[in-house]
Amino acid sequence: MPNWLREIDHTADVGIVVTAPDRDTLYARAAVGTFRLLTHIETVRETTQETVVVEAGDAEALMVRWLSELNFLHTTRHVLFRRFDVTVSETQDGLRLEATCHGEDIDRERHPIYTEIKAVTFHDMQIQETDGTWEVQVIYDL
Repeated sequence: MPNWLREIDHTADVGIVVTAPDRDTLYARAAVGTFRLLTHIETVRETTQETVVVEAGDAEALMVRWLSELNFLHTTRHVLFRRFDVTVSETQDGLRLEATCHGEDIDRERHPIYTEIKAVTFHDMQIQETDGTWEVQVIYDL
């Protein structure tokens, strides 16, 4: 596991703590952390791309919408992603995230699926920037 990602125990759920040097990287790494919960991400090839755009009123809501959209794509289109090119920008109403997600369709022979994420929650979520390091904790309902 990379040093910027830590899995945490949470009653009946699972969570991750992610650190990053900037806001864009924080959202990208949170996505990587999410897919690390789902599969052995190193087995995922970059054979397809998906563009994702989400907006929200604040940073925490944007994180929940972003990761929820990725989980939706995973469950409905049966895809796995391993790399994310993310840009977060401010809008008149809050924040906008635009990303190119790189991955492939699920191949049951190569991709073990460890769990199913029912929902990305707001529980204990805080996005903080301290001395040039960004951090978020995300709890998932399994």
